[in-house]
Amino acid sequence: MANICITNYVIEGEKKELDALYQTMKEQQENNLGCLVKALGKDPEEVECRGAWTDLERQGDTLRMTFETAWTPCYEVTDLMKATYPSLRIFYKAEEPDAGIYLKNDAEGKYFPETESDGHAFELMTEEREQLQTRLIRGIKDGSIEIKVSKDNDKG
Repeated sequence: MANICITNYVIEGEKKELDALYQTMKEQQENNLGCLVKALGKDPEEVECRGAWTDLERQGDTLRMTFETAWTPCYEVTDLMKATYPSLRIFYKAEEPDAGIYLKNDAEGKYFPETESDGHAFELMTEEREQLQTRLIRGIKDGSIEIKVSKDNDKG
């Protein structure tokens, strides 16, 4: 796998939907995200789902887990979770140190209180920024977006 992004999730929602998602994940023979996408009714070839989950735990009024994915959080998988279980509110903190990626969407610090003023470089993600990142990842993957890197050779 490419550089690994570790994303910790805390999910709130209606008890029956949290229980249903928890049960669906526990029933999988493998803990890869492709199996989860398929169990939620979508084709893994059509959803960016490269990675796996660990540390699945039903804790109080929340469901908690960690995703290990390539480069960034797997926004399409969590979007599918929310589409399948509409009451879900998904909070996360993602770290990919090799690429300098530190992201979170917990603006209030309810589950992930780290802030830049505390010395943590977590950038706050909005739903719009997540959608933009999803479009960029898909565009790079399908070739509709090309990234060019150039080196400044100016010696003067």
